[in-house]
Amino acid sequence: MPIHGSTEFGALLKKTREKSGISQTKLSEQAGFDHSYVSRLESGARMPTREAVRRLGEALELEQQQLGSLLAAAGFLPRDFSSLLEGEPAVGEILDLLMDETIPSEYRDYMRQTLSLLAKQARFVTGTADSIRLVS
Repeated sequence: MPIHGSTEFGALLKKTREKSGISQTKLSEQAGFDHSYVSRLESGARMPTREAVRRLGEALELEQQQLGSLLAAAGFLPRDFSSLLEGEPAVGEILDLLMDETIPSEYRDYMRQTLSLLAKQARFVTGTADSIRLVS
């Protein structure tokens, strides 16, 4: 039986591995794992540790963005999560501004409140108000 969230990671790992043209056995060897471990990861029967994802990424010779996606699918924030925001430059810019301590904290708080209101409005419009919670 798949572990909650493991099927997304497993599917992404399998897709990435197949795109690299590498077998489960070869990936297992290169990452230093037993073959059954990679098989269980891909089937969703196991969830990896952060270190396991790192080793798999090295064995697959993934670029930082690809590794970040694999980490996110496993439930981990990448060390440099800006790679996840490449397709959303405005979101990355807002995140940078929110973390910029040269901007007065009152203004950063105002930005957070505004973003929270936008998120609430989007949840209302899409009917997901009860299923998603943002920290305000």
